[in-house]
Amino acid sequence: MSDIHLDKAAAGLAIQASPDDRVIVRLDETPTSGYRWEVEALDPAVLAPAGDEFIPAAAGLGTGGTREFRFGVVGPGSSALRLIRRRAWEPAEAAESFEATIDSTG
Repeated sequence: MSDIHLDKAAAGLAIQASPDDRVIVRLDETPTSGYRWEVEALDPAVLAPAGDEFIPAAAGLGTGGTREFRFGVVGPGSSALRLIRRRAWEPAEAAESFEATIDSTG
C-alpha cells in the first residue's frame, strides 16, 4: 500500500495506482469565503471516499488553509476524480474545479 499525493499541479493527469493504495488530494481553501471543495464525481468501483478535513495555514479567524481529501483505491479500472469549489447555497457553476484520472491495475 502506498500513498499517492496530488495537488493542483496534478489536474488533468492520469495517475497510476494499485488496489489498496490511498489517493490524497490537497487543495487550497478559505472556508469563511463560503467556497468549499466537494467531490463531484468518481467511480465507486475504483475509488472509495475515506474522509476529508480542513487544515488551517495559521491561527486566527478567516485564515485560509488546505482541504485534504482521502480516497482508497478499491478495485481495478479507471475513474475520473472530479472535485469542485463552490458555495453550496448558490446554484451557479463551480468557481474552480480539479480533475485527474486514477488508473488502477488489478
